[in-house]
Amino acid sequence: MRSAKRITPGSFDDRVVTPRARTVARRGLFWAGVAGVCLVVVALTLLLTRGGASNGLPLDPASAAPTGTKAVAEVLRNQGVDVVLPDGFDEAMTASSVPGSTLAVYDPSGYLAGDRLTELASEAGDVVLLSPGFRHLQALVPDVRAAGPADPDESLDAECDQDAARRAGTISPGPTFAFPDDTTATGCFPADTGGFGLLSIPDAGDTLWILGPSELLTNDAVILHGNAALGLGLLGRTDRLVWYLPSIADVEASGPPSLAELTPNWLVPVTSLLGITVLVAMFWRGRRFGPLVAEDLPVTVPAGETMEGRSRLYQRSAARTRAVDALRIGAVGRLGNALGLSRHASVAEVSDAVASALGRDPREVRGILLDILPSSEREVVALSDALRDLEAAVAVAVDPRPPTSPR
Repeated sequence: MRSAKRITPGSFDDRVVTPRARTVARRGLFWAGVAGVCLVVVALTLLLTRGGASNGLPLDPASAAPTGTKAVAEVLRNQGVDVVLPDGFDEAMTASSVPGSTLAVYDPSGYLAGDRLTELASEAGDVVLLSPGFRHLQALVPDVRAAGPADPDESLDAECDQDAARRAGTISPGPTFAFPDDTTATGCFPADTGGFGLLSIPDAGDTLWILGPSELLTNDAVILHGNAALGLGLLGRTDRLVWYLPSIADVEASGPPSLAELTPNWLVPVTSLLGITVLVAMFWRGRRFGPLVAEDLPVTVPAGETMEGRSRLYQRSAARTRAVDALRIGAVGRLGNALGLSRHASVAEVSDAVASALGRDPREVRGILLDILPSSEREVVALSDALRDLEAAVAVAVDPRPPTSPR
């Protein structure tokens, strides 16, 4: 008989396929981890969403948060400028129609349609667009295009003759805009993108200003470089400033809101993450069959036939490890009963008790009951014989009386 391959107990335990309580608990840890990750993602999404809302709108003149512009608004009021904060498009139209009013519009979400912005700008005098989007540029100045953000590590120098820009000197970097050479626009604060941080475009006696890095007006950044001088110079050109922040209420509705408009922003990424997790888990766990399930047969089948049938199944699927597990589990249970051990005794305890009762090397007994992993069907048969001999030896050691011959 060839010698069977020996492996360490730790590596054998990892390859045992007979389900145990510890194995079931380990498999459950994956799903517990998936649930934990999903809860963390949902919690972080809610916190980030609420956190952004709790600090007020960006560039809100009534907000003292770092992203608000209350500092600039208060300084303008102290200088005698009437800062008006309209609540909605109709109020903005009414306030902008007052002669001598400057209109400042900040609409990063694009709530204001192009035709409404054109109508609003026609009512006001000077207009200051703060970081306008594509829709805003197409409505008022279709020749102007976005040129990308400037280098965040380099401040922008004025390099123009506009009074507000010249007094500021330098400003913080941000988005820039470019214009064709055949227009009457003037560019200030040139950047390495080929665009300018500030554009001045004459418009029938008034001026349309386009400020790219509008974040320089915030409470956090207004104290840097010449940001305050530029902000006060642009927004304080007249005695009346209409600072308009469009909201979702200004969107022209032609019917009931769609499902996309009613869906929270966090729902799609969270459901996508859950779907991907489920697909990965199905692929991971669905690559192999689970453990065999013992079921009551509807008819009585002799034990010998059942044993032979399972043996053939194990042989056909080359499930040597499962066959060895079944042999060892039965042998360990019978050896424990023969030695008077508790039914909760571990394999190591049974192995030590067998070695002590037989006076054999504990490593040899442990190899038969636990460590040896057969690599062929011949070695499985040899291990089965070794288990049978071990049980017979223990039975003799426990009850050394010779068997009685029948009369």
